[in-house]
Order: sequence, then structure tokens, then C-alpha cells
Amino acid sequence: MAYHYKIEPVPEVSKKFLNSKSISIRSAEMMQRVIEMESKSGWEFFDVKDVKIPIKKTFLKSAMESTVSFLVFRKLRNSGHLNMSTNDDNVSQTEKENIPNLGPALKS
Repeated sequence: MAYHYKIEPVPEVSKKFLNSKSISIRSAEMMQRVIEMESKSGWEFFDVKDVKIPIKKTFLKSAMESTVSFLVFRKLRNSGHLNMSTNDDNVSQTEKENIPNLGPALKS
């Protein structure tokens, strides 16, 4: 199956109401809202990825790394748009003859 992928940055938690709830509860609620909003649009939550981004050295700062988190969503592609077929029943005999054959693997 082939999928479309969509990558969104993990939203930052606002520090507006610092003492109302713990940061982990507020983070979970914010991510839940984002995932629910995307699922209503047909996107399936797939993964959370952390990416380390190098930050170059400048005159006043030394080189560092910053970690950014992304939410990964996926959606099935329409099967009508796919030209690839893995089912041999859909391939005619002439098409089978035109597919290159590498032969058996031999031990050297």
C-alpha cells in the first residue's frame, strides 16, 4: 500500500496558565487536539520523530544542536492513481515477457 505523509511540528505548550495544570497534562491535551483535528481530515497518526538540527557557530555563539519533534500522519493514496501492480493476475503475458529477468542467484 502506498501512503501520503504529512509532517507537523509538535505544538509548544504556552506558559500562560503556569499553575493550572502540570506541563505533561497540558502537552498531552494539546497533542490530542492536534491528532483529533488531523484525523477528522482523514489523516491517520503514524509516529512522533525527533530530529537533531545542527546550529552553526557564529561570532558570539558556539556550535550547538537543537532537537525538534514532529508528528507524522499518513493517508492511503487512491488506488486509481497508482500505476504499479504487484498482482500477477493483472499483468498480461506480453507484459510479463518484457519484464527483465536477472536469473537465479549463484554462489561465487
